[in-house]
Amino acid sequence: MNRKILAPVFFSFFMASSGSVFAEAGSVTISAPDDGSTITPNDNVEITYAAVFSPNGDHLHLYLDKKRLDVLRQAKGKADVGMIPAGEHRICIEENTKGHVPTGSQACINITSK
Repeated sequence: MNRKILAPVFFSFFMASSGSVFAEAGSVTISAPDDGSTITPNDNVEITYAAVFSPNGDHLHLYLDKKRLDVLRQAKGKADVGMIPAGEHRICIEENTKGHVPTGSQACINITSK
C-alpha cells in the first residue's frame, strides 16, 4: 500500500484514540476576598470560589498556609476559612481526584491580617 495514504489514516486513528493526551485541564478561581486584601485580625474569613473540574477532578481541598482546612464537594460556592491571626497568609483551593491526588489546577490568594 502507498505510505502517503496510510499516514493520514494512522494519524487520524492515533488522534482519536489518544483523547487523554489532549484532555481539558480544570480551572479554579477565588473571587473573594481579593488577592492582596487586608483584614482585621481574628475576623472570620469567607471565600467565594468556582471550579471547572478536569476529567479526573472530583473535589477541592481548601488550604490556609499549606494546612488543609476542608474538602469542598461543590464546584462553586462559599467556604469558611475561619478566624485568621495577624500576619501574612496564603489561601489556596486545589482540585483533587477521588484518590485525593492533586490534578494541578489551583488558585491562591494572599491576604494580610493587621
